[in-house]
Amino acid sequence: LYPDMPRAPRWLRARATLRSIGRDPVAGYLQIHSVLDEDTRRLIYSRSMERELQGYSALEVMRQHAARAPTDDTLSLVQYLDYKTYLPGDILTKVDRASMAHALEVRVPLLDHQLVEWMSGLPTGLKRRAGEGKWLLKKAMEPHLPHDVLYRRKQGFAVPLAKWFRGPLRERLHEALLGDGLAATGWFERRGLAQLLSEHDRGIRDRSPALWSLLMLDAFLRREAA
Repeated sequence: LYPDMPRAPRWLRARATLRSIGRDPVAGYLQIHSVLDEDTRRLIYSRSMERELQGYSALEVMRQHAARAPTDDTLSLVQYLDYKTYLPGDILTKVDRASMAHALEVRVPLLDHQLVEWMSGLPTGLKRRAGEGKWLLKKAMEPHLPHDVLYRRKQGFAVPLAKWFRGPLRERLHEALLGDGLAATGWFERRGLAQLLSEHDRGIRDRSPALWSLLMLDAFLRREAA
């Protein structure tokens, strides 16, 4: 029932958060990390695409991992899902590709298997306390790092895709989504793709993650056809 309010102050834009909270931990985790949520898939997938999927659901993959998780603790379960999906399939893959493209060898010391095995068995209170994540790590680093470095707000490496897609990349994006490339696959509904673009152009919703994935798929198909 909570309205979608993309133009509202950040603290009021709680629709996605509330939807995640209303699900079990595994479904909530998938909701947070999905580029295409269930509603968006139904909007853009063609009927033939849905038939080819034969009822496949990414949620079942998550549930299979969760069934093998050696813990009943919610936070530890979500971290286990991170180890099995998000880290190897997204974050670490990006680091590896970006570094190897420049002949750099990158290591992630906090993923040393002995450290991860020890950390995964710690109680939740040592991982998160009073709303502060990475609690034990930060306490251990207090003698070595300034307080404003350790406890500053988290900053990612995101680029302003939403702004670019309404500006310098708008024409390229429209060409990709409304052209013949994606349509020729038979995987997507043109009307659904057009609706994604319209919602983003008008600022109704930030569709940039889904649009970026579709733009990259179109670029891949063009390269394969060349």
